[in-house]
Order: sequence, then C-alpha cells, then structure tokens
Amino acid sequence: MVEFLTLFVGLVIGVHDVAVTVSEPVARVEIRRDGEVLTTLEGEPWRATCDLGRELRPARLEAVAFDREGREIGRDLQWLNLPGERARASIVALRDEANRVVAAQLTWSSPELVRPRRIEVELDGEPLRVRPPYRIELGRIPRDTVHVLTADFDFGSGVVVRRELIFGGDFSGDLDSGLTAVAVRLGDVDELPAPETMAGWFTSGGETLRVAGSERPEARVVVVRDPTVVLRLADMTPELERRRKRAARNDGRRRDLDAFDEDVELRLLSPEPVASSGREGAPLLFPYSEDPAPGPDGVVAAAVEHAPASLLGGPLMMADAVAMAGLRAAEGNRRRAVVVLLGSRREDGSRFPPEVARRYLADLRVHLEVWDLSGPAAEPLPGWGEARPVDTVDDLVRAVRRLQNALDDQRIVWLAGRRLPQEITLSPEAKGIALVE
Repeated sequence: MVEFLTLFVGLVIGVHDVAVTVSEPVARVEIRRDGEVLTTLEGEPWRATCDLGRELRPARLEAVAFDREGREIGRDLQWLNLPGERARASIVALRDEANRVVAAQLTWSSPELVRPRRIEVELDGEPLRVRPPYRIELGRIPRDTVHVLTADFDFGSGVVVRRELIFGGDFSGDLDSGLTAVAVRLGDVDELPAPETMAGWFTSGGETLRVAGSERPEARVVVVRDPTVVLRLADMTPELERRRKRAARNDGRRRDLDAFDEDVELRLLSPEPVASSGREGAPLLFPYSEDPAPGPDGVVAAAVEHAPASLLGGPLMMADAVAMAGLRAAEGNRRRAVVVLLGSRREDGSRFPPEVARRYLADLRVHLEVWDLSGPAAEPLPGWGEARPVDTVDDLVRAVRRLQNALDDQRIVWLAGRRLPQEITLSPEAKGIALVE
C-alpha cells in the first residue's frame, strides 16, 4: 500500500525531502519519526520536506497509510543512523486499484558513491533493458504465476546491491522480524552463559527480549586523528622501534608496545571532509582507509602510514568525523571502539558539538576513547569528556593496553526482533555484564 521512494544512508539529521509511492485505496500517509508525526500527505506528488531531527540519534522513519475511513492499511519502515550498507537500493512495486503490481520503480541512495555505474535487471531470468527514469512496466505480465524481478545495482568500488521483487500468483510477501545485535562488556564473569540462561536479561520499553545467541567476533578500532598529531606520533617511532627490538631479543613480546591483538583491525577516518561529487548540495565525506591495518602494526604505524591523505589546511570537522567513525566501527556487528587523537588545532566546523557525537556513540554502543596529544601546556578541549594525556611512549603503550582490555571484555549478544540500540536496557536479572557505552 505504501513504500518509501527516498532511502537514507549514513548520518541523517536536519531537513530532507521524503517521497513515497502508494496504491489504492490509500487516502493519506503519515510520515513518522519514532512515532512522532512529521507531516501528512494527502495526494500527489506524495512528497514533502521533513525535519528528521536536530539531535543525531538512531531512529525509525515510518510511512503509515490510511484509507478514507481512517483505518491503517499499510506501513513501510526504514532505520536512520544505524550501521549498514555503503549504498541502499530498492525495487518499489507500483500497484493499481486492485492491488496488482503494474510497474516497478528502481531507487537508490549512497552519499559516498552517488549513483550506480551499472544496473542489470532480469525478469524470470531474462535480461531487461532499463533507462531513466528507471520505471519498469509490468502491466502486461501474466498474473496467474509467480514472477521474480531482480536488479543488481553496481556502484563501483566493489559495492553491488542485489534486490528482488516477487509478485503474481498468490504470493503476498512476508516480513522478516530480524535480529538486533547489542554490544555488552563482561564485568565479574569470564564469559557469557548460554542464551537460555540469559532469559529476562534484556528489555525494551518494558518488553522482555529473547536472546538468540552471543559471540566474540573480530574487533574494529576506527582512529580519527587531527592531522597535527602525525608529527608527534612520528617522533615516537624511534623509541618504539628500540623497545620492539629489545622486547624481541628478550622474549619476542611485541604485544607490550602500541600493538593490538591479531583479531583487531585498525581503520583511519580523516576529519578533513571532501565533497562526494561536484554537484551542488552534495554531502561531505570523510576519507576512510578501505584497507585495514592489522592490529599488530600498531597505532603509530596506522595513524602515520595507513591514514587517508590529509588536505593539510582544509576544514576540520572532528565531531562529525567521530560520529561517522562510530557508524563505521559498528558495521558488521563487531566488537568496536573509536579512538580520537586530539592535537593542538582548535577550530572545528562540525554541524554539532562533541557532546552530540559522544551521545551518538553511546547510543550505538561503541566504546569511545579520547587521547590528547596536544602537549602538557595545552588547555583541554571542551566537550570531549575525559581525555587521556598521551605525551610519551609510556603514555601511548598504557592507552593501547587499556583499550585492548576493553575490547577483550566485549561480546555481541543477538536479540530477537529489530530494536533501536538506545532502547535496549538490562534488567535486574542480568548478572556480571554491562552495556557498552
């Protein structure tokens, strides 16, 4: 009855156009964010400008359709500000007054990759040619059997999104309730118990959630570093190398320096944004190291050698970059952390202050650490909370050990149903664990 034509990826705040498609007998559609009605659509073009919020938080965006008697007859849902794909795509079914699929509209969204390089479409295994405006007419397709329309959206850079639309015959579709992954940390227990033992431990809105399983996956640490810290880190390299050689001669323990375990990958995200394309209004992107640096390479090598190219003088948006780093760290439902390396640079052109970025990472259950490399004489930067001074190699080694211990204690728990992470709480029955924040 109603489906979103507008798809959202990445960080979503502020005012955006939102479009839906409807089929009879829809009389009006409410666009809701976390249950709050943002606007009501009552006819063509089924599009409106909506304020999706000034606070960066994970959220539900719903389109709820009603008939002329005010009865709800359908809804569509998408999740905002949660980790997911670098691009989203959809085949939206367009229906007639008898609720039969008569056409399909291809739609997509990717702030990073802008538009697909190629779209390949097949109907029941036979190729179809598609052109702008990417509407596929299906009205002449026989209705007595089930048909499968597939589309591969190739965005380049190895990103291919495949979507399917099944229609015809008696097929009515089915909705997948899905699972929600939540990051927890161990307290006074060595390991999580079996899922059935954790019954009643997790709640949301007063409802008890079923635990489907738990795991200790690989970890990802995303580092956001002020470009001015590179020279300071480089100055630590000779001392680190001397200590590495000394440790190798003694007992081969490289781990006692600035390195992480083998199952930790390091990624670098630059706070100096670039435009995603030359078009006006294109979103800003934060260069991200596509190839992970192995944890054993160490923080210094990752931040100095593996970092995306610095613009050296471009605008700095630390808070925005840290929020994006949180989204990247949580991708794939791994154990996760973000490390902010603060330098002497002071101006920040972010859309929101550091407090908002910190709250957002807490909502995502992403562990955040702030390391201050601005020097002992510098004043602490406001808004970043407790920043650990890192003035020496010893400070750096201790900071890495603390973070490795925090990652060692993390686990991912899978809960039945789709929930916003900030809505999940621990009940008094939960023993020996806490939510990551």
